[in-house]
Amino acid sequence: MNEYIKDCIKSFGIVLLYLCILFVVMYASIARSDIFGSRASFLLHNDLRNWMSLSYLSMDVDDAWRRRVENALINQGDTHIYIYSQNGDDGIGNVVPQSDWELRLDHLNSRGLRPVMWLMADDSPNLASKPLSYHKSHNSEMVQRFDNKVDGYVIGLEVDEYWSAAQVREMVADLKTKTNKPVGVHLTPGIKPGYFDNADIIYLQTGFDLNESQFRAKVTEALSLGKPVIVSEYHMDSSSTVAKRYGDIACKMGAVGTGNGRNVHPCGQREIALKKEWYKEYQKEILGIGAALATLYAVSRYDLPLTMKATEDSYQIGLQKQIGNHTVGIEYGNMRSMLTYGFRF
Repeated sequence: MNEYIKDCIKSFGIVLLYLCILFVVMYASIARSDIFGSRASFLLHNDLRNWMSLSYLSMDVDDAWRRRVENALINQGDTHIYIYSQNGDDGIGNVVPQSDWELRLDHLNSRGLRPVMWLMADDSPNLASKPLSYHKSHNSEMVQRFDNKVDGYVIGLEVDEYWSAAQVREMVADLKTKTNKPVGVHLTPGIKPGYFDNADIIYLQTGFDLNESQFRAKVTEALSLGKPVIVSEYHMDSSSTVAKRYGDIACKMGAVGTGNGRNVHPCGQREIALKKEWYKEYQKEILGIGAALATLYAVSRYDLPLTMKATEDSYQIGLQKQIGNHTVGIEYGNMRSMLTYGFRF
C-alpha cells in the first residue's frame, strides 16, 4: 500500500511541477512591459554628447559607443530603445541590414531595453527615391527576422517629408499583414490629415522649445484623434530637467509612452489587465491538461486502474487500487479533489 500511495503522490506531483513551469512562462511573457507604458530617450544631445539611439545598428559606430548609449538609457530608467533598420544620412550613421543583428537585438533585450524598430529614416534621399515595393520588401525581411525581438514598428521618421498620406496608409496596411505588433506613424511637428488613419499608435513630435501651454496643446490635439499616443519627440536632450518634466506631463494627460525622457513610471501600462485576462480565459484548460498529463503518466507507468467522468460543466479523474482488504485512491476534478480510502471486512 505504501508503494501505491507513493506512486499516486509522485504522479500528481507532476501536476504541480507542470503548473509552476506554466505560470513562470506565462508571467515572463505577459508581465513584462509592452509598448504601452514604454519609456525611451532616443535623443541625447548636450554639451557632453551628441547621441541618437536610432544609430545603434549603424556600421559607423562601434561596440564601445553602443555600450555607452545602453548605459545612458538604463540610467534614465528606460524600458525601450528606438533603432533604425535603414538610414542613408552620413551624419547619423549609415544603417544597412547585417547578419549579426539578431545577436545585437538579443543583447538589448537581455539588458532590459526592448527595441522599437523605425523602418525608414529622414534625410535619406537615396532611400526615399526607391519605390514602395522596395520598402515593403525591406519591412518583410525585418518582420521575418526580428518580430519576436521587438515590441513594435514605426513606418518611418518624419514620413511626411518623403511620402504622401496615401503612401503611408499603403505602407502601414502592408506591414500589418505581416505582423501583429503595433505599427506607428511619426511626422514632422503636429498632426496632418490622413497620415494616422490606419496606424495603431501615433508617435507624436510636438516640436522643440515649446512652453508648457504650447506643449499641452500639441498633446491634446493628438489625443483628440482617439488613438494611443506615444509622445516621442519634444526635446533634444532626454536627460534634461525640462524634457523629463514634459514627459511627466504627457503621461498625466493620457499618453501611453514617451521618447525623450520622463520621471514618472505610470504612463498607460496595461500588463496587469493582460495578465488577469489571460489567466481567467485559460485557467480551466491549464488545470485540465496538467491533470491529464499526471494521470496518463501514472496509468502508463504503474498500470493503475483509471476512472473518468465528464459533463459539459465538470470533469473527474480517478486512480484507485485495491491492496488486500484496503482500497486507496485519489480523485481530481474541477469541482473537487480528494483522497479516498475503503476497508472491507
